[in-house]
Parts: sequence; C-alpha cells; structure tokens
Amino acid sequence: MPLGSLKDGEMIRIIRTGLTRTHHPQKVIIVGAGMAGLVAASLLKDAGHRVEILEASGRIGGRILTIRSPFTDGLYMEAGAMRIPGNHFLVFEYLRKWGLTVTPFQNDTPMDLICVNGVRIRQWEYQRQPDLLRYPVWPRERGESADTLLRRALRPFLSLYRRLSPEGKRRLIREMDGYSMETYLRHNPWGAALSPEAVEMIKVIWDLEGLSENSFLGILEILDLFLNPRLHFYEITGGFDRLPGAFLPQLKEEIRLRQQMVKIRQEPDRVLIYTRNRETGKLEQYGGDTAIVTIPFSVLRWVDVEPRASFSHNKWKAIRELQYIPTVKTGLQFKSRFWEQEGHQGGKAVTDLPIRFVYYPNHGIGSDGPGVVLASYTWGDDAAPWNSLSADERISRALENVARLHGPRVYREFVTGSSFSWTRHPWSAGSFSLYEPLQYTELFPFIPTPEGRVHFAGEHTSSNPGWIEGAIESGIRAAVEVNGDRRRK
Repeated sequence: MPLGSLKDGEMIRIIRTGLTRTHHPQKVIIVGAGMAGLVAASLLKDAGHRVEILEASGRIGGRILTIRSPFTDGLYMEAGAMRIPGNHFLVFEYLRKWGLTVTPFQNDTPMDLICVNGVRIRQWEYQRQPDLLRYPVWPRERGESADTLLRRALRPFLSLYRRLSPEGKRRLIREMDGYSMETYLRHNPWGAALSPEAVEMIKVIWDLEGLSENSFLGILEILDLFLNPRLHFYEITGGFDRLPGAFLPQLKEEIRLRQQMVKIRQEPDRVLIYTRNRETGKLEQYGGDTAIVTIPFSVLRWVDVEPRASFSHNKWKAIRELQYIPTVKTGLQFKSRFWEQEGHQGGKAVTDLPIRFVYYPNHGIGSDGPGVVLASYTWGDDAAPWNSLSADERISRALENVARLHGPRVYREFVTGSSFSWTRHPWSAGSFSLYEPLQYTELFPFIPTPEGRVHFAGEHTSSNPGWIEGAIESGIRAAVEVNGDRRRK
C-alpha cells in the first residue's frame, strides 16, 4: 500500500492528452517491451523525444503472454495476466484508447468445486456448512467459512487504515511491516487470533499456502480486491496480447527484439546500454541521454553497471533482495466443454491436489466444440513441485489431477496442452514482485528512484505491484520524470 505521487486523474489525463510537448528532445533508451516500456515509449515519442526499445525476447508484452499454439480453433490460454479488476482505471483507459473490449471474468460462482481433505462439495454447500471440510478448528470457529474468518481477522486493520490521514497510513504501514500473513492471522494485533487449523483452511481456500510467509501488507493488497463483493473483474476479449499489440503501429520502428542487456554505463553526458544480439551473439551498443529500465530486478542482477557507484547502496540492496513469486500455469484443451454440463460456467475448482486451482473459461460459454481449461494455476511454494518437471510432464500430471475432479472422460476428451513457468523464463525469473516482511519500509522507497541518468519502471516500482495497472502507472511516472529532465549533451 505505498502511496503514489501521481494521482489517477492526472495519469488518465496524460493517457488521453499526452505529456507536455518538449522543447528539449532527448534520446531515450528503454529496456524492456512489456507494458511499462511500451507506455513510457508511446508517451515520450508523442512528446517529441526519440525512443529506442530494447527487448531480450522475440516478442513484446512482457508478462502479458497469450499462448495460442498448440491450441486449435482459435483457442488460447493466458500464461500471464488473465484478469483486470474493475477499479484499475488506467488499464481501462488504454483499452478505450485502442478500441479493445472486455468480457466479465468470474473469479468464483456458487457451483465452484471444492476438493479438500478428501471431501468433494460445491461452493454453495461449503458456505452453508463449512464444517463439511473437516478442519478441526477451535469451537468458537465452527460453522464459519474461510471467507468469514478472513474478513473478520482483517476488518479491524482495514477499518483503521481507511480512516487515517496519509501520514497516519504511513505510520501504520511502518508498524505492520514486520508481519507476514501467517503471523498476522495467528497473532492478530487488532482482534482475535485464529487457530492453526482455521489459518490452514484460509490458506487452502484463498490460495495463500504458497505465500503465507510473505509480507502481510503485500498480500493484503491482493486480497483487498478479491474481498470486495462489489468489484467485478474482466478479461480482454480475444486475448490479453491484444493490449501490447495495440502499441505496435506507433512503436514498431523503435523496437529492437532479441537484444539482451548485459551492461549499463553512465558517463557525464550520456548513458550507454550494451546488449548481446541473441541471433548473432555480437555485442551492440546503444547510447542516449537517458535510459528507462523496466526489466525485473531478478533479471537486472545479471547486468553489469559501470561505475558501480552510479547506483546507490539502497538500490543495489533492492535489486538483490526483492522477491519474485514463482508461478506455473498449465492449460488443457478438450474436445467438448463437458465442464459446463457439470455446472461450471466460469469460476474455478479449489483443491489441495498439486494442481491447486483450476479456472474454467469465461469466454465461449454455451458454444459447441472444444475449450481450454486452465487446469493448474500455482504460485509461491505451491509452484515448486511443478518447476521440477518438464512442460510435457506438467501437462501429463495436470491431466491426471483433473481426472480426479471430472473422472476418466478427461482422457477421452483431451486434445493438447501447454505449460509455462515464469521462474524458468530467463527474461522474468519469476512472475511478479511481492515483498517479504520489513521490505515496504526498507526497500520500496528506493525501488522507483532514478540513479543518475537511469530511470526505473515496471510493476515492481509501482503502487500496484503484480498488476498491469502497476506497469502502466510506472510507465507514466517514468515518462513524466524524463520529460521534465533538462540534462542534455
């Protein structure tokens, strides 16, 4: 919950009308063609700057990755971003700008399947009788769902936070920064602590088992969205890759693919970015007045910086210590949408099997023909067993787990599959940033700050880490910084 310096209204205005046209055009080198880099490049080019975008992979989009092959019939899976909260106004502003439409994304439905502790029930049954899942909770917790227990535990903190002034919020954040989610739930400083078994139930049902030792504040930022019953979620019609793709007409001449940054050199009157061309293996050099680095810190660790002291001590600490959460997704295509016959129209299945969470497609509901199910979505520690497997092995294991939910018909219906690990992806080394205890106060103030001629963007530098909204916010902020920078050769 870091407090940003640019307000939503200011950023929406910038998306609509652009930055102030510069009288001092710069050459700006942007490292990374994800959403942060594309947004910054688009704004700066329109403001009169010369931009050049260096991207290590062979595509744009970063952690927006829509996998279309080997799926057939126009089907796809979202290996990265797959849903947009309705209050992420910057994303929707760009969707309007590019003429893209959305489809409702159902995070949950009353017909969601829960397969936990050897019990198989529907979400509506669990909400009516939570004790059916056989968690040996304390007597005062019996008959209470994970949803009810979690809301009750968080309500005092959230109520206090929302009442405080900005300075009061900062003080409370500093006070709570040492808590992990596990510690908060077990030793609640604002209300009744929960039993270990109640905490276990919350972690399983709310998909927190793999993250519970991470920052309470960081996880709360995620939970707060999903706990809001009035907040709706959406997906981009036709695939999320349409959003970065919409920047191509403006920026295709400025994008250099397969250019892996290996060194940053700052000189008194310029910054040099050295890359290795991944097609030829040759080292190349790009010079500019300013650079914007948008790649994850997990990848930036491999990059030489000269002189080393051109980055501050605290920046180096953040580069070393900021954690990126492992995520593995596996999608399976089936001949028919048999899950709809069983009552699944969007929504999910919650399990304590290795696959953990299954998401049923929200698009194409009621149509004939095949469909793709996100058969396994794991993150944090839950992703570790999957990262030990090859992609083919992950597909096979996911199919076996799905068969335990839907029976042997899944083998007859199976067509093909795809699996993607962000940890094993060399240009991300993890899927999104998430703080550990104490890192809000010790790391965040130094993550987005410029170092000499080098500026920083990306979801990890924003007040909305882990979301497209954060990437866009950071791209706007970095563009504003550069546009107001009066240094020249």
